[in-house]
Amino acid sequence: MRDRRDFYYWEAKRQGYRSRAAFKLLQMNKEFRLIRKGDVVLDLGAAPGGWSQVATELGAFVVAVDINPMEGIEGVTFVRGDITDEKIVEVLLEISDSYDVVMSDASPKITGIWTIDHLRSIDLARASFRIAEKVLRDGGNFLVKVFQGEEIQNFYNELKTRFAFKKFHSPKASRKSSAEIYFVGKGFRR
Repeated sequence: MRDRRDFYYWEAKRQGYRSRAAFKLLQMNKEFRLIRKGDVVLDLGAAPGGWSQVATELGAFVVAVDINPMEGIEGVTFVRGDITDEKIVEVLLEISDSYDVVMSDASPKITGIWTIDHLRSIDLARASFRIAEKVLRDGGNFLVKVFQGEEIQNFYNELKTRFAFKKFHSPKASRKSSAEIYFVGKGFRR
């Protein structure tokens, strides 16, 4: 029912995007210039592929990872794997020795129990950053979704010294009822 009234849901269908999330990335990229033509982008938790579509439209070469299958997209190398499995890094480094952007819109399976959902989202965001630490080039950009809650400030504190620019941001395309927010980090430092 919620989708029937959702502007971005219908706009995604109209424009051929796989998900309404495409507009979140378009809006954040416009504001923060995260992805540039020629970048090598790692899209974690990629299925169904809305963010990968946007990144390829922006002229990036994309490596997409998800535990679920994803229908192919021209210009995207898909790896079926678990971002919480540390062995995934070896596979990613075989494809590219470094990445200009690591982004993750991964979401945990929602239980409806707020504290559990929040903590699981933080776990996925931390797993995404562990990958970024190993594959992101110096000066690269990092974008990750988290659900707001008690652990969000600790997560921010863990990452803030690793980026020249850092902030939390909620794009207009996020549902007003959603507790999701995105950590935007630019200028990665080891």
